[in-house]
Amino acid sequence: MDKREILAFINKNPVASMATIDINGGKPHVRAMRTYSADEDGIVFNMETPKDVYKELSKNPEVELCYFAGGTQIRISGRMEELTDPALKRNHAINRPILQPGVAKEGLDYVGIFILRHGKATVLRPPLPVPGSPKVYIDM
Repeated sequence: MDKREILAFINKNPVASMATIDINGGKPHVRAMRTYSADEDGIVFNMETPKDVYKELSKNPEVELCYFAGGTQIRISGRMEELTDPALKRNHAINRPILQPGVAKEGLDYVGIFILRHGKATVLRPPLPVPGSPKVYIDM
């Protein structure tokens, strides 16, 4: 798979397992997150700022994502960057109804947006490589 095919896979299968590091104990946390968009600019997620995932990414933006569908697994590691543009936050709040009650109560600061640019992806799909084979990494 190349970058273009990986982005198409993500847009077709937008739920990723996202691994972050806990802010208090340095332990990994994994949760399912819906990808907002994936294109040449990067992979974008939004979340409520009171949530632990927002706090974890704010403190340590290193992340690994794992997408899986139809026997294909794609893992992408990299560093998230927070996006703070109010117009972008407003757009996300409009398009993600789950954010709207928090925005109505707390304003646009309730919306956290992160983008993963320049990650490294590895793809596992049938037929699986021989154990111990070197991994192939694709620049995202």
